[in-house]
Amino acid sequence: MRSTLRTGQWFLFGVILAISGCNYVRLLRPSVLKQLNPDVVRMVNMLPAVDHPNEAIVGRLFAHGGLSHAKLGSDGVFRDKIWIPETEFIWKPAIIHIPRGGEIELEFHNTDGNLHAALVPSQQGRQAMMLPMHTAGKVKIRLDAPGLYFFGCPIANHAGRGMLGLIMVGGEVPAEARLDRPRQERP
Repeated sequence: MRSTLRTGQWFLFGVILAISGCNYVRLLRPSVLKQLNPDVVRMVNMLPAVDHPNEAIVGRLFAHGGLSHAKLGSDGVFRDKIWIPETEFIWKPAIIHIPRGGEIELEFHNTDGNLHAALVPSQQGRQAMMLPMHTAGKVKIRLDAPGLYFFGCPIANHAGRGMLGLIMVGGEVPAEARLDRPRQERP
């Protein structure tokens, strides 16, 4: 009985040691757990669905402005609101997710004391909207194909300072649009 207990203890110790080297177990520390909020959890759960080269970009943008899931209206149009916080030079949220292609109406609110603009992609070409200080405006665009569509502020170096965002359109890529090469690792 005594040798079995020792063997069991060694086995348990070995399992704990092996698991503790895993990066995911380190996330269970109380200092890390208190930082998780529903937006972070949704983003972490969504990242595996993003292709490898874009995963790091999406992760960086999320850290700046967060993630939002656009709401589908009764008219079939997705809608969401984007804010420019005072003196931060970011979009909040920086990532808008829609589960499938279609029309999306974005309402931009400039609460900052600086002039900004929104340059937004669309099937009909990019649309630009000026956002003077403490104003708001709406833009309706159409994004039919799944993928990542970047938007930003083209004024001065605002995009370089953090005013870059993206719209993630979910859905299946048609067979004729898929790449016929193996996955490429990037440095």
